[in-house]
Amino acid sequence: MTLSITISQQIKAYNLAACPTLPEFLETAYKTQKSLKKNEQFRKRIEVIQGFEFNTASTQIEESKDQQYIVAAGLYAPSIKIFETSQLSMKCSRGLDSEIVKFCILGDDYKKIAMVCEDRNIELHAQYGKHFKLRVPKQPTDMIYNPYNCNLLVSSQNEDITRLNLELGSFVESYTLQQETGVNCLSMHDSLQLGLVGGNKQLSIIDFRTDQVVQQLGVSDVTSIATQNLQVALGTKEGQIKLFDLRKHIPIHVHQHQYRLPIKKIVMNDDMIVSCDAKILKFWQGNRLFTNIEPQSEINSFTWVKNSGMFLLALEQPRMGIYFIPQLNAAPKWCPFLDNLTEEMEEEEQQTVYDEYKFLSYEELEKLDALHLLETANVKALFTWISYSFEIQKGLDFEDYKQKRTQQNYEKQLEAERISKGYVIPEEQPEVEQPVKQVDPRFQKMLKDNDFTVDKKSEAWKRAHPSEVRVKKQINKNRR
Repeated sequence: MTLSITISQQIKAYNLAACPTLPEFLETAYKTQKSLKKNEQFRKRIEVIQGFEFNTASTQIEESKDQQYIVAAGLYAPSIKIFETSQLSMKCSRGLDSEIVKFCILGDDYKKIAMVCEDRNIELHAQYGKHFKLRVPKQPTDMIYNPYNCNLLVSSQNEDITRLNLELGSFVESYTLQQETGVNCLSMHDSLQLGLVGGNKQLSIIDFRTDQVVQQLGVSDVTSIATQNLQVALGTKEGQIKLFDLRKHIPIHVHQHQYRLPIKKIVMNDDMIVSCDAKILKFWQGNRLFTNIEPQSEINSFTWVKNSGMFLLALEQPRMGIYFIPQLNAAPKWCPFLDNLTEEMEEEEQQTVYDEYKFLSYEELEKLDALHLLETANVKALFTWISYSFEIQKGLDFEDYKQKRTQQNYEKQLEAERISKGYVIPEEQPEVEQPVKQVDPRFQKMLKDNDFTVDKKSEAWKRAHPSEVRVKKQINKNRR
């Protein structure tokens, strides 16, 4: 199977999007003029979701609450794509006028989506497409939706948070906070009905029932927020994740990303915290590192598929990332075959490079009288040691082994030339003296003429009988 495995902290992560896509396979086959029927990588490819890509890059990815749809935003051109998990393919794609800053799924499925764009427009989409479009006064930085009062909150690069009431269809009074340098991120605590506002100087907590600021934490440069029960995790521009209790001002744990880049997103699930910056996706369990995933392209966002060990990544490349960690949880219910694939790969024994070799020094190899094997595949020079194949040690005659390998290579060559593998080269038959026959006297003069004799060593005869010449060459080569 075409699965790329990365191991960190003794935890295996399967990259399910490492295989090239079907258009890439077709393009390679067209350039190389080779059929895909014999391409082993193409025959064993795995494509979890068909067409799971954008033209240039993806910026955000989310899963609907009913787990039936995956919504992703990307470019170029700016667009939003909706994938149906029951069909493992794309349901629809919608083009936009400007790049999406943030989108929110308003309902349990894809039928109601709100998105704020870089041109300061908010687009409201329904099942049939774009429903309404309006403009906000300031350049947006983030957006959240409060389902309890139908308010859409949009932060900007100043201290105001714009509120749009979707039930009334109009703007309501904005929140004004003491964030002179602007608001970086917003988050919603569903069970407590709290709004968390992260800025460059502090974190403000708003009670949506009274529309008042009830708590402030002195954490500067907050770039991402996640909540669970009475705990809140804050990501900063310096690559730190600070875990707080809402009732205290002192962090419980502080985790550090080694790249020290701004934290883009945090997800909390039971005792697990997942955070990402532009380079790496890290998993924290309590106060220790559980594992990490480091893709080749930069990370823009990610989502944790509910009740599973699958993660979907929005990357700075056309194809979006799909990673599966069996030790976290089982595969999603819409993708149950992944459990069987990973179990089969776990059962297969991975043979290391030097399983059938023994390490010897140069002096030990000289004592074995095997220095003449240094240039062969059975003896490999490795730093100051020499790896010595067990086949030679078992008493295998090297000349027989060499002749056997030559025959195997020749059979592979015949197979590549579309000649049956079981084809046996006929041995050269000795010339048998033909009985003398009565010749018509009219042809006696012609038979004695040298112009009518067949010279098998001539170039004209060899060009007319190429297969027979090749067989004779191989017979002479085997006799040597």
